[in-house]
Amino acid sequence: MALNDACLRKIEYGAMLGGAVGATFGALFGGYEASRYRSVSVAQRVGLAARATLGGAAVFGFFLAVGTAIRGCGGPDRF
Repeated sequence: MALNDACLRKIEYGAMLGGAVGATFGALFGGYEASRYRSVSVAQRVGLAARATLGGAAVFGFFLAVGTAIRGCGGPDRF
């Protein structure tokens, strides 16, 4: 299966969409989790929320890009 420009564009858009969704949920849940720790400094709380945001964006972006590649690139041609 060769990856043409249209397929790569679909994968890129899937990764961007997954990254946006992952960053949103990471920020929400990371911010909530960081607000629960009262004994740490504000900088540490921001770091915790930022790590959750970037981690969520990376994971969701990767899996949505892979799913787009599997399902969206040459689907009818495979069978």
